[in-house]
Amino acid sequence: MLICAGVGYCYVLRKAAEADSVWLVSANEIELEETDEILGQGTYGEVIRANFRGTPVAVKRVVARRMKGAGGTGSSLRSGSMEIMRILSRLRHPCIITIMGAVIDSKMDPLIVLELMELGSLHSLIHNQTLLLEVDMFVWMLLDVVQGVRFLHSSKPQVIHGDLKSKNVLVDSNLRAKVADFGLSLVKRVSFWEEASEGTGTIAWMAPELLHGGNNSPQSDIYSFGIILNEVFSREEPYQGEDLKAVMVEVMNLQRTEMKRPVIAECCPADVKGLIRDCWNKETDLRPSLAEI
Repeated sequence: MLICAGVGYCYVLRKAAEADSVWLVSANEIELEETDEILGQGTYGEVIRANFRGTPVAVKRVVARRMKGAGGTGSSLRSGSMEIMRILSRLRHPCIITIMGAVIDSKMDPLIVLELMELGSLHSLIHNQTLLLEVDMFVWMLLDVVQGVRFLHSSKPQVIHGDLKSKNVLVDSNLRAKVADFGLSLVKRVSFWEEASEGTGTIAWMAPELLHGGNNSPQSDIYSFGIILNEVFSREEPYQGEDLKAVMVEVMNLQRTEMKRPVIAECCPADVKGLIRDCWNKETDLRPSLAEI
């Protein structure tokens, strides 16, 4: 019996190693461009332009100190990152960013190889004062976001984004939008107070139940989508010009008769205004589903 168990265990390890070999890559396979161009910076690290096996790509360098839920540093961080990548490497959909591989090494911060999205983030397009796209173009991108998040919610195991915002939606040269950074929300991040102090702004898109320490859920992603929807029509950052710490305290106050939310853009059609308010409902069960949106 012991011999059979040992053989079975070795077989499982071999199959796991074979599966990992599909996405696990060496740092030597990634060539950073001479300009070391930073494409973006976010909650978990920075994104730089690079080449991978002859293909232009984006590489996300994950900052270890922000990956508290994955163990922080060393072997525990490597183990946590491996588990996350085993989930994410299987996800494929036209409306989510393609993860091409990852470097997981205890001696360095994790590197995640992503397809290159030529037009950058939805956030940069919304707030670009030179390239003024029509609202209709953004609506098509929002429909892509809905499809991408809906796919994540229906995947097995279910993936809740937990950090959905316009900066985490990337756009290609055909103006097709793809949801990004959905995997790193599986780990616990730095405190919201620290994020507010650093000005990363993630809390501006976050549902009040998450600010209270609640778990990520499909409904919390719906709330964040409502923030993005209003951002598209208003062309303003949520709570623009306000102190984020003060905003967080007010958003978290569930006893208020009138909940603290961004000002809805006047140019919004009536039905869109109604949808935005529904997405922001403090009662999570009353928020619409992605199918209804």
